[in-house]
Amino acid sequence: MHNIEVDQSGRTDVLTNDTALAFSDGIQAAILIPASVKRQCYWQLKKTGLRKRLIGIRLFAAGLVLLLKPHITTLELIIIDQEYEGWEPTIKEHLLRHLRRERPGMSSQQIIFQRIGKGAQAHSVALDTYRGNREPNQRISVEELLAVC
Repeated sequence: MHNIEVDQSGRTDVLTNDTALAFSDGIQAAILIPASVKRQCYWQLKKTGLRKRLIGIRLFAAGLVLLLKPHITTLELIIIDQEYEGWEPTIKEHLLRHLRRERPGMSSQQIIFQRIGKGAQAHSVALDTYRGNREPNQRISVEELLAVC
């Protein structure tokens, strides 16, 4: 079982840049959400009446689901960088709702939010993926992202 740190490069609420989400510590993975995918999802979610700020949070939580889901049975503790202060309960609820489908016994205490410094390996993996120096494990499509939004 692994304790991992999760970081983001390129915020999900900024629709002009790609977003890379990555985790590290013992094992590593990274996903890339292209800006065009975020924009298409934004307009789809906007049509449902979601506020702009909540859409960015929802895209972040959905990205976390897509990053973590393939590895959830091997993860003991998930430490997520505080990207959206004040929204942690909303993000955690969304994550748990999806991750418990794969791992029903997952506890809310297994997901915590704290500052991940620039020296963290997860930060390096996310930044390298964002800059194109590392291939993502997966490029996320509109359909994949909307399916977990």
